[in-house]
Amino acid sequence: MPRHSKNNTASSVFTYHETKSLDYGTKKQRIGRDSFREYNACFLCLQTARDPVACPEGHLACRECMYESILQQKQNIKREQRLMEQKVRDLENLKARETEEAKQALLDDFEKTQTSMLGRRAPRAAATTTTSTSTTENSINSSPSSAQKNGTESGSGNTTPSAGTKRKFELTEDAVKEAADKELDKASKRLAEEKARASAPKLSSFWLPSLTPEAEKQLKDEIKPISTQTMCLATKTPHPVSLKSLIEVKFQQEEGNKSKCQCPACLKTLNNSVKFSVMRNCGHVICNTCVDMFVKKSKRCYVCEKKTKSKDIVDMSAEGTGFASGSSMAMATKWDVAFQ
Repeated sequence: MPRHSKNNTASSVFTYHETKSLDYGTKKQRIGRDSFREYNACFLCLQTARDPVACPEGHLACRECMYESILQQKQNIKREQRLMEQKVRDLENLKARETEEAKQALLDDFEKTQTSMLGRRAPRAAATTTTSTSTTENSINSSPSSAQKNGTESGSGNTTPSAGTKRKFELTEDAVKEAADKELDKASKRLAEEKARASAPKLSSFWLPSLTPEAEKQLKDEIKPISTQTMCLATKTPHPVSLKSLIEVKFQQEEGNKSKCQCPACLKTLNNSVKFSVMRNCGHVICNTCVDMFVKKSKRCYVCEKKTKSKDIVDMSAEGTGFASGSSMAMATKWDVAFQ
């Protein structure tokens, strides 16, 4: 098959210029040395760290940059807390307004029943009372023996109450409050259903304020609390950091070249391909080979002879060498507008 045939879509037979000019297919490119920051560079400003400090996970940064990052996070946390408090107050005001509307609805219903229905029933009630009194008089006149019999029974034994006595009905404060709460809940549900029915025939619209659909109401208990912990943002998964947990890093510079650093034990020049660690207690930087040979065995820092346990050794390895990536953050992605 010829190299420039019509149906040839294999990228391996195209030249470099032809592959770059294509608008489809997978684009691969080696990540260059410039894509990785230096071993002694700040992960915030990407420059050589000035007065370097490290987080508990070993991420290097300038002291000024780290302080500024922590201060900015604290300001954002305070702003979010104020917004959350305002949201809680709005929910409380909305709940109080709905409660007032429910109470007003109950009062309106009570006034309607007292003014309209009972007023019409007044003459009927009077007629019924007259008929009931006449029937009771007839019954009393017709059966005097039964009344005497009941009197003798009530006089002989006090266990069975007489027909004329009334039982006392008492309500506690809790029962009254519970009944009132139930009535308020019923009234509020009825008002919500009426509002829903009133807005049902209207079509939802996102450009008219009066017809804009509303989201479901959020309760006060559903608001999640805001975390007040400041985080180190050097990786995809942030971890906690504070001013007290910062480690003051002490690099040893070479005698002839102040721009390069070296291991104080083996005097090896540090770079991205060298694995090194920092001592949490004293802040001295030593390569991992010397750490395994001297520090872990003697449990003391090689420079200052300060006690150093295994948990006090924090790895500060660089991202990569330029030929192989050592970090999950080093990933090149291309973004483009869809359907263009």
